Amino acid sequence: MKMDFWKNIDWNALMKAAVEALKSIGRGDFLIRMRVDKLFPYILYTVFIGIVSIWLSYMAEKTMYRVEVNQDKIESLKYAHANKTCEIIGLSRISTVEKMLEESGSELRIPEEPAYTIEK
Repeated sequence: MKMDFWKNIDWNALMKAAVEALKSIGRGDFLIRMRVDKLFPYILYTVFIGIVSIWLSYMAEKTMYRVEVNQDKIESLKYAHANKTCEIIGLSRISTVEKMLEESGSELRIPEEPAYTIEK
């Protein structure tokens, strides 16, 4: 049964069709012979959608990269903020202020008696 199928094929016609298809590909009119020109608007639409998809993916990747870079900056700034806060808190101590005044040669000192209020 299968042998009969292969015997009924017209191999000459099949070869002529293949050669003709290769010739039309070489001439550049293969797609026109297949009537793809009717589908040209759909092909353009598909290409446009593909380009938009690629562009949106690129923009999303670019945004994600910027987010990662900014998160790294925020982490480093958190450490810098913690260090500055620690320095400022250290500078607000009376002993540190007195030491800084002595180093700069100022005659100001910590008061030895508490401040008093003037009554009316």
